[in-house]
Amino acid sequence: MARSGSNEREYARIRLTVAAVAGRLGVAASTLRTWDRRYGLGPSSRTAGQHRRYNAEDITRLETMRRLTREGVAPADAARLARGLAVDEAVPEVDEEGLHGILDPLSLAAAAVETEERRLHRMVHRSVRESGGLSAWQNLVRPALDLLEARDHGDRAGRDPVAALGAALLAAVRDEAPASEMEARVMIYADLDHHLDAHVLAGELLRRGIGARVLRPARRSRTSGSVAVASDPHVQLAVLLGEPRDALAVAEAMHASDRLAFVISLTGVRSPMADLPRARTLAGAVHEIVSLLADQVPLHPSGRSS
Repeated sequence: MARSGSNEREYARIRLTVAAVAGRLGVAASTLRTWDRRYGLGPSSRTAGQHRRYNAEDITRLETMRRLTREGVAPADAARLARGLAVDEAVPEVDEEGLHGILDPLSLAAAAVETEERRLHRMVHRSVRESGGLSAWQNLVRPALDLLEARDHGDRAGRDPVAALGAALLAAVRDEAPASEMEARVMIYADLDHHLDAHVLAGELLRRGIGARVLRPARRSRTSGSVAVASDPHVQLAVLLGEPRDALAVAEAMHASDRLAFVISLTGVRSPMADLPRARTLAGAVHEIVSLLADQVPLHPSGRSS
């Protein structure tokens, strides 16, 4: 409906503070500041004292943003629509939050939900680069995944925040691993719930100059394949992470060639392989594996010790 001349003038004179707009929309002032930094949906006018104020057009955009996000539209897409952009056009990110600020699990989980994949990858890469893959996994990515897995909201078709964050972690571990190709002295067998732990562990071992590979978790029994890999003469240690299928067969294959199997039981589940060396944490496992391999006698190609 068209505005009258007086209403038009009144509309043009609107200048509201952050607190006033937050109250009008029913959101926290910090949310408005985040939308400003991340998506450019901020106040566009200034008062005589250089204080920024929201004008009528700013508020209209924010009302659209608020309505769309309440309807379940991802914030990044809602911001594009609020700014009048096509869905596939990029919203300029004024703030490089996650590159210079403090990283935390909640911010990382929010980036995964918003499917800001480039930003998500930058955040995870920064954490892995600065603190190492194991620390980034334990202190940032794993807690963020816990937050995502506890949500009771549905995701739009083709969007999986848990998978997106997992992919970002794998990319960071891969990019930070040494470039040289090392023969695998350690083969890591994990169950489906611990495949990311397995890749983090492999990355940590590679950083210490120990070649490591991850055997993809099996959804059904593949004993012959697992034993064949365990029989690789270059593999000196098989790590059994969680409760992988055919773990006992792998351990027996390693024992038959005078080599070692190592158990990591992160959940505390009791294993029938009680006599095997073991650890309860990834950090403890790294230390123990390095020590075990330092004591290992070099192997002949047949797989037996010299």
